[in-house]
Amino acid sequence: MRAQEMRGFTLIEVVIAFAILGLSLAALYGAFASALSRAQRDAHFSEAMLIAQSLLARAGSEFPLTQPSYRGEWNSYRYELSQEPVNHAPPSASTVHTVRVTARVRWPGSTASRDIEISTLKLVWKPGQ
Repeated sequence: MRAQEMRGFTLIEVVIAFAILGLSLAALYGAFASALSRAQRDAHFSEAMLIAQSLLARAGSEFPLTQPSYRGEWNSYRYELSQEPVNHAPPSASTVHTVRVTARVRWPGSTASRDIEISTLKLVWKPGQ
């Protein structure tokens, strides 16, 4: 059989094809790993935000506005609810006072711990003043 009639790939062509395939798969793996890491980070952030919003909603009912702070832990999240009065008017001028309520949530991250903080203002009625 003559060399001109033989069909197929040479060894160097096969090696180059496998090298290109390996580089392509490595790039795809890197992209998928990065996307998975971002999705996990976003999921932790969303869960922490829901915890913080829940704390702010429960402030004044489940957590009385008379104590300055509350701390706790849920799963791997640590939270703190702090409350401080906001003095816009003299205390004797009104029986309604404003309190700034702040929720801080912290969770462990892959390289360092992460945290968020949100706050709101709540009105408190104090009878007898």
